[in-house]
Amino acid sequence: MPTVNLLPNADESNSPAWTLSGGSDVYPLIAAEASADESLDSDKISATAAGKKCIVEFTDLDFSGLNIDTINSVQAVVRSTIYERGNTYTIGVRILDSSNTELWAQETSAGSSGGNWATHTFTARTVSADDGLAGAWIDGDIDGIRMEIEGVAMSGGTLKVGYAYFIIDYTIPVVVIPKSLTINGEATINGQLTIK
Repeated sequence: MPTVNLLPNADESNSPAWTLSGGSDVYPLIAAEASADESLDSDKISATAAGKKCIVEFTDLDFSGLNIDTINSVQAVVRSTIYERGNTYTIGVRILDSSNTELWAQETSAGSSGGNWATHTFTARTVSADDGLAGAWIDGDIDGIRMEIEGVAMSGGTLKVGYAYFIIDYTIPVVVIPKSLTINGEATINGQLTIK
């Protein structure tokens, strides 16, 4: 099934504040694929103590442009590290809607120092909220979706986050072509296939 990544495109909050490597916004520092080697990546947010939180909003899903039939899942991904040896950390993510209402409670992932970014891929969520009442994801659930990123725990050193995104897994409509088809002229199927 096809997937598309949604990237951060706006700040909602940064409190208690992560330290920014530059500028005044969190989102551009975590919106681009980081170098495999953390020391070569200048865009990042960092913390020397646990408890730092930020909320960033993500790009809208191009539902019609991607010809999406159904959304199968939404999955948060964060790349982080502690460069200094012998340290551990826990990174947490909450999925929020466009008004900061929690859709999915915080999920955490543990990491350790290593010098390179560690990719933390969280659970693929197949329904739009964990309230037991929600149904399948729809376009309106995705537009304005937000991620809270928290440095939940750390043993020492400097915790850094260099990339965050959502993976949207979806299906496209099935086009049924009859066994026998007579075309008088030109036919375009689903805007993508032209038969002359």
